[in-house]
Amino acid sequence: MNSSSSTITPLIGNSSHIKEIELLCKTVSSNNASVLLTGERGCGKRLIARTIHYNIAKNFTTFFEINAKSFSDEEVKASLNQLKHFVGFGQRITLFVCFLNELSKEAQKEFFEILQFSKRTNLNLKVISSIEINPDKLTSEYAFNSELYYQLNAVVINVLPLRQRKEDILPIAQYYLKTFSQKSGYAFSDFTESAKVDMQNNFWTGNADELINSVQRGFIVGHLPLINSEDLGIGSNSALDIESKSLKEAVDSFKKDYVTKVLQENGWNQTKTARILGIQRTYVIRLINELQIRR
Repeated sequence: MNSSSSTITPLIGNSSHIKEIELLCKTVSSNNASVLLTGERGCGKRLIARTIHYNIAKNFTTFFEINAKSFSDEEVKASLNQLKHFVGFGQRITLFVCFLNELSKEAQKEFFEILQFSKRTNLNLKVISSIEINPDKLTSEYAFNSELYYQLNAVVINVLPLRQRKEDILPIAQYYLKTFSQKSGYAFSDFTESAKVDMQNNFWTGNADELINSVQRGFIVGHLPLINSEDLGIGSNSALDIESKSLKEAVDSFKKDYVTKVLQENGWNQTKTARILGIQRTYVIRLINELQIRR
């Protein structure tokens, strides 16, 4: 997958850790050194990759992403062939490979050849990879190609989980409160004080992704003007309601309720709904089908 650079969500937070990452993003953006991002799922590795790309977008015009876990092996190899074609024609590219450890042996070999070709011909290719495992296990337990690995870890950035940088929790929640208010038209003014305390104390297994989904949940089930802990799904009364669901099931449930609510508010007009949600009308149709939304 590839896309042109554009304005992106900023790195949000007040912790010294996120400030250090912001500085690292600027530093690694000034050269072609490869970057390896490590950390738990949902802690913001893709956003950091986009931030690095955005900092160098004047020179690297395309953000090319390969998800080695979601793509089949054939899709990964087809994407690598497409990348080789782009690089060969001199396009300036930031390549982001997430779930690096999921690459097959054949895909690793093709990836290594592309890197060698890029170096020989001095082409503009910025490579960023991410993993959710201990990098020390990559070449041992996962038998990852050691030559390829050493070319990908020139700079290693370990992203701490949200529970270890609590100063970032409320700024992230406030940012998405404002974002969802602008997109949905439901102008929640703030979180209750108890909700803020509960957010700070929550473990956030899914990190920032889980926090963002909780804020979105608040928009679905909450009542103006304030979002409380139960609305977020982290209060004592709501814990049992979501305990039996996986994160994906919970997110899909919230998403279905939210899209349905916006559709109803707009008389089931898909074009208006798409405009409010900030997405394409075709994606609204896709959500209606995937989430089995019925009028």
